[in-house]
Amino acid sequence: MGSCCARIDLVNRDHLIALYPRLYHMAQEGSWPAISHHGLMTTTQLVDSSSSPADVRAVITGRRRPKSLAIECDGLGTVVIRDQTPLREQFLIDALTDGMTVKEWLDILNNRVFFWLHPDRLAELLNARRYRNHAHDVIVVDTASLVAAHADRIRLSAINSGATLYPNAHERGPSTFMFIAEYPYEERRSRGVCGAIAELAVIGGVPDILRHTVRVERRQQDQILDVLYDADPS
Repeated sequence: MGSCCARIDLVNRDHLIALYPRLYHMAQEGSWPAISHHGLMTTTQLVDSSSSPADVRAVITGRRRPKSLAIECDGLGTVVIRDQTPLREQFLIDALTDGMTVKEWLDILNNRVFFWLHPDRLAELLNARRYRNHAHDVIVVDTASLVAAHADRIRLSAINSGATLYPNAHERGPSTFMFIAEYPYEERRSRGVCGAIAELAVIGGVPDILRHTVRVERRQQDQILDVLYDADPS
């Protein structure tokens, strides 16, 4: 693991894979069968595939979602679009830069799927008050495989892009999501591996997610309730 300890000013693909060999996506309980068949879709893609009327679509993608919403999607059945409770609009407005509007920021979030790069960040979300009493399907992805297939659509963020819980939230705008090779790792190095990169996002979703998945667990908080998929059961 010496490569993880050497000085890294900007991250390249090899550094990213060495630092974060696995990625983690927390999905709604029961969603893995549809995800494995149809891919990991963005909110925008899910809404586009639904038969929901225009006013319902506007509620889902045109404004902050205060609660989770269930919609019917062609070929997928009932899909739950998660809430955006941590994205408090009054604090988001003050955090946006370069003239970006709330709607423009929401469009960015709705057109990406997100992964945590460190298991501690996953654990924090699983144990958060709004999620701790429910089970979730946790998809564990091989970073090297995902990067090899989708590097051109992968972006890294130093912040939790979907959370503005408090006043003086981290600024965010057009430069928040960066290409792998542009990410200034050295500036964040003092935060440790867990804090140096907050999120990995893939623009337009991951249609071949099964190809990159190594394991899927049904989890509630820190407890593994079931193993739904294991690429190497031996």
